[in-house]
Amino acid sequence: MFRKKTFLAIILSGLVLIGGITLMFSLNQEKVDTQENLTEQQHALETSIAKMMVSDYEEVKEIEFTGWGYSPETNSWGTTAIINKENRVSFLFDSLSGLETLSGYNYHPDTFKLEESPGFEELLGPKFRLDSIEKTSLDGVKIIHSKNQKED
Repeated sequence: MFRKKTFLAIILSGLVLIGGITLMFSLNQEKVDTQENLTEQQHALETSIAKMMVSDYEEVKEIEFTGWGYSPETNSWGTTAIINKENRVSFLFDSLSGLETLSGYNYHPDTFKLEESPGFEELLGPKFRLDSIEKTSLDGVKIIHSKNQKED
């Protein structure tokens, strides 16, 4: 009888251990999948930001993204782009779903020296011209994406 209970306890302990390990790996895979999805969204949004900057400014040759941050207090995402190695622009988004969630961007007027494209003053905000921005070519523009610093 004692052997039977001991054997049963060992079997149950083993099953609990296997279940715990399986759950741990499952949760870890979920975290990896979520991180990969975030990275893909950030990469796509960086590409859209690059198209917007090329559309709005003259002589954009290189755009480097420095990474993303999230603020739980404001529930917003932010990134900074360095254009042509010297022009810094910070962007704020309500989510990572696209340019339509852009809530603002800013730069220091004393250090931002890019020339606006002809007709820039008449342009509507990015969310009102998403189609034309997305059609903008990035040929000849070097993009250094954040995270893995992948280049296009």
